[in-house]
Amino acid sequence: MTPQEYYSKVIGKLKNSFRGCHYVAAAGRELLADGWDPSFLVAVEPVDQLEKFTVGKGMQVHLPIVGERSRSVLMPLDFEIFLLGENHKLYTDKESQRYWFKQMAPVFRFVEDYFRKRGLPYLLDYTPSGAHLLWQNPLGTRAAAELEGIGFLEQDLIRACLYTDMNDIKRRWGISLEAARMFSGLGKLAEYVALLTISAFKDNEAKGALPITVSDSIDRCINFDNSWAEGSPFMRSLRSPFSLHKKNHDKYHMFHLPPLVDVVGAWFDGNTVVEEPDMDRIVDCMWDLGKAAAHAGRFSGIIPAADGSMMDFVREYRRSALFEVHQEFDGTEELPRHEALERAKRDGRITGFARHILFNPNPMALQPKNMMGFVYDLLIYAEWKPKHIANVLRDFYIDPRYGWNMDFFKYPAEEKANFWTRTFSSLALWKTGKLSI
Repeated sequence: MTPQEYYSKVIGKLKNSFRGCHYVAAAGRELLADGWDPSFLVAVEPVDQLEKFTVGKGMQVHLPIVGERSRSVLMPLDFEIFLLGENHKLYTDKESQRYWFKQMAPVFRFVEDYFRKRGLPYLLDYTPSGAHLLWQNPLGTRAAAELEGIGFLEQDLIRACLYTDMNDIKRRWGISLEAARMFSGLGKLAEYVALLTISAFKDNEAKGALPITVSDSIDRCINFDNSWAEGSPFMRSLRSPFSLHKKNHDKYHMFHLPPLVDVVGAWFDGNTVVEEPDMDRIVDCMWDLGKAAAHAGRFSGIIPAADGSMMDFVREYRRSALFEVHQEFDGTEELPRHEALERAKRDGRITGFARHILFNPNPMALQPKNMMGFVYDLLIYAEWKPKHIANVLRDFYIDPRYGWNMDFFKYPAEEKANFWTRTFSSLALWKTGKLSI
């Protein structure tokens, strides 16, 4: 079965996944035939072009995180396996894929069990490198108000959200501050679920299994890739359920292999579930478009929306020690711009590793593994407050002398620094027994 034939079988379900979206992002080498720059092969067009990119061109397609006119915000818990320089093994052959999925399966089951016990609706979409657990969060509901109540917006993020550009479909209406606060709140819930899972599997490495962490901050790990929650919400999208997955072609140039495909594993409305628990069957479908199309017939493609159970979820988080850490972080007064970095350079308690980053921040201050170590050393050894560690990262990012190759308006410097410092501070406190979850 060709990619176009596969998409013709599932296009109705794919359209259901895009309900409430105003654009589709399509990525891949197929754009070369249209004269696109090989360095940036991503097209962003109105959602009515979805069929052109899928049934017509056989491309992989992505959903925007924030829906049309900020009416809803998508929550995508993102599980990934990371193998440092060997990630190609995820796409080499079906048996290799099967091996790695057996490593990840207990993590998937743990998180699914957590959601089902609380009646939290979700769609579980398996990808060749992990899974996405999705649900929509409409604005204007009581659950939305609870989510907005735990969000926090930095001034540079507010400016980015309020900026509009009629020539940029992603920024045509900007992002409402209510949606932005919900986006921030969802990021904190993702961190909460990640820490719960890390705690549950804390002995994984000792048993010879891959450790669990946040982002690819350990060389070989199963991680919660929470990077979707960092940066301006209008910059964030996620590969759609039923999409082809062409990383074997686009990144690893394995053109002798067929494209892989994302496969829905479960749909839960808070009461009843439709699921495929057999991971061998999931992997078979990833490698066979015909089987994937037949399997897709069990699911509508509609991403369920949060209901009243979301309010209980937020309140559970509010009762946690992690919420207290987040509250202290958000409430700590910032150091003036440039002062934090100068203080750090004069602090004799800072380790040699962290000091190296102080004087050589690009690219180390953008790399998860190095950021995690930097935050850990300043927090645990030098006894800095987490917000002030974030101010050091902010001071790096706002200084153009370091030669950053990043748009710090679309990915605001203060928000980026706060997000990653908050995340890695919580991990450091957990690792040292100062945070129980």
